Amino acid sequence: MRLLQDGLVAMLAAIGLATLLWLIVSIFIRMKKETLHHVLAVIPARGGANGLEHAVHVLEQLRYDHGGFGTILIVDCGLNEVGRQVAALLSKEDRDVALCLREELPSFLQ
Repeated sequence: MRLLQDGLVAMLAAIGLATLLWLIVSIFIRMKKETLHHVLAVIPARGGANGLEHAVHVLEQLRYDHGGFGTILIVDCGLNEVGRQVAALLSKEDRDVALCLREELPSFLQ
């Protein structure tokens, strides 16, 4: 019985050590991701902004995991009041998420 307990403790210790090592390695791998600040992810938003929050959070996760683009731009293509509030909250939540009107889009692309 003692041998079984010692084997179980050794196995759990090995799993814990491997997990810690994997976390440390993944931190160093994620630090090397290059973000291209001049590349935009553009989301046209309409109506009540259905699915906008999900789209922004998925793009933020992609940016965190893989890099590749800097700013997420939400373009107001006919948002109603509720949609504007959702888009404004999303842009305040993250400094790399911006909200603009369709007419302002060329100024963001310069």
